[in-house]
Amino acid sequence: MVQVVKVARASGDIGYPGWSPLIHIHHVERSVFGNGIAIHIYGEMRIAAKEVVYARELKLNTIQTLTLTAETGTHTGYNPQKYIYRKGEFDNYASVDIFDMGGSEIIAGNGPDEGSVWLDFEALGE
Repeated sequence: MVQVVKVARASGDIGYPGWSPLIHIHHVERSVFGNGIAIHIYGEMRIAAKEVVYARELKLNTIQTLTLTAETGTHTGYNPQKYIYRKGEFDNYASVDIFDMGGSEIIAGNGPDEGSVWLDFEALGE
């Protein structure tokens, strides 16, 4: 069963005001080892460049890794990139950049699906 997360940004959050990602979580896998728990999340998100995704929005306490692949349905190639801020800290976030094959950034309002691009993701954290 898919869990849909409609992100509502607080006034102090980083990112475009009025623009926020739509996240569909398809699978959550928890692994217990020693005193720690690793959580592996699979899903997809509709997001544009210069937007951020917080650990809490992915149902994590902290984001350790985030793998993104574009799901476009067209022959237009997209190159998603991310930078994870404050790795290992509670409720950190990842900044997402998306470029087309011409090198143009796909910022909010320029993407093919309501101004954004659908990305499949795998996230690992605690």
